[in-house]
Amino acid sequence: MTQAMDDRMTKAQEYLRHQGAKSLGDLGALMDRTAGDWGRCLEGMSDAQAVFKPATPTGPEGEGEWCAKEVLGHVLASQRGLNVTIAQMAGVEPPAKAEQIRTMGVKSEDDEARSLADLLPRIAAVCEESKRLVTSLPEGEKLEQKFPHPIFGQLNLKEWFAFHRVHAMDHIQQIQAIKADPGYPSA
Repeated sequence: MTQAMDDRMTKAQEYLRHQGAKSLGDLGALMDRTAGDWGRCLEGMSDAQAVFKPATPTGPEGEGEWCAKEVLGHVLASQRGLNVTIAQMAGVEPPAKAEQIRTMGVKSEDDEARSLADLLPRIAAVCEESKRLVTSLPEGEKLEQKFPHPIFGQLNLKEWFAFHRVHAMDHIQQIQAIKADPGYPSA
C-alpha cells in the first residue's frame, strides 16, 4: 500500500471512530446527508450514461471496471446486507429483507437490470431504511458489539453506520470519475 493510501485509510478510520461516538440521531442525519449526496450525483443521468464504462479505471486496483448501475447494485446489496447484520446484533427487526454480506465487492444483478429511473428511489429508500434502523436502536451495550471490516478492522454498530457514509462517498467519487471520462456519453 502506498503512503497516500495509508493516509486515506487512517483518515477514514478516524472518521468512523468520530462519527461512531455521536448520537443515534446524529447518525440518522448522516444517512439523510448521504441520500442527498446520492441524489445530486445521479441527477440528470440517463440510462446510456449509467451503463458507460470508462477506459481509465476508477475502481479498486485489479477489479474490472464498473458502470454506474453496477456501482448502485453493489451499494444496494451491501448496505441492505449490512443493515441485516447490524439489526441482528442489536436484537431488532431488520428494516428490509436482504442477504448478509459475506465478501467485499458483492453486487445485485437484479438491481443492475433495472432502469436508472427504478434505481434512484431504491437508493433513497436504502438510505431511509438505514436511518430508520439507526434511529430506532435502543441505547446500551449492544451498540458496543463489534464485528470486523476487512480493511478497517473491528467496528462497533454505530461505527458501521458511519461506514455506510464512507462507503457511499467512495462510490459517489467513483461515479464522478466515470462522469469525468472523456468518452462519457452526453445523454
